[in-house]
Amino acid sequence: MLNVEGLTIRVGARAIVTDFSCTLEQGRITCLIGPSGCGKTSVLKWLAGILPPAITADGAITLDGQPIVRPHPDLAYQPQSDALFPWLSIAGNAALGLEMAGRSRKAARAEVVAHFGAFGLAGCEDLYPEQISGGMRQRAAFLRTIVQDSRFVLLDEPFSALDAVTRLRMQDWLCARLEASPRGVLMVTHDLHEATQMADRILVMSAGPGPLVADIPILTPRESRTEAALAETRTLLKSLLLET
Repeated sequence: MLNVEGLTIRVGARAIVTDFSCTLEQGRITCLIGPSGCGKTSVLKWLAGILPPAITADGAITLDGQPIVRPHPDLAYQPQSDALFPWLSIAGNAALGLEMAGRSRKAARAEVVAHFGAFGLAGCEDLYPEQISGGMRQRAAFLRTIVQDSRFVLLDEPFSALDAVTRLRMQDWLCARLEASPRGVLMVTHDLHEATQMADRILVMSAGPGPLVADIPILTPRESRTEAALAETRTLLKSLLLET
């Protein structure tokens, strides 16, 4: 269990996030939504331990009750941009996290390439980022993040650059992988349909610096989530976002 208590993030003297607290559990997807500029990405960067020096933060974080120092191997992070290295092949980029965790280059590459078909990347193993589309780069970045052995995954709008069909496939792939290998996911999204279809719970941030305004569980099993079943929850989320 990953626990965050009293997180406050400041840019200079201005607070952009105040008293943010949450608990993440393995095997559950938590979606984080809120108006643009409310600090969602800064929360993920703080958890990943990569806030820039100009941004300061105070808050406590524990893993299974023990304080941790970040960056931490049990926290894998995917930023909004694909952040692929232009001098590495697509297979090399996708395997990078596994290599950094100690896998041999050969073993890491074999593991990621096994998923290239499911990710629509077959035949791209030896190409470079500039040679493929933005959506393909995003899928490669997602694969790089999700194949790591970390217990928690921090995803910042991981499917925003994908077309509708590919987005659905990647969402289904992620949910299926979590069933086979449970881990905790905290995912930033602006898409209420995506949030209600994927999440076990949805955290709603306010526009101004302040604590979360709502923590909403989604109790309907994913396989039973229809538009009618989720309509009330989406209406509630829309009203909360409009009020913040």
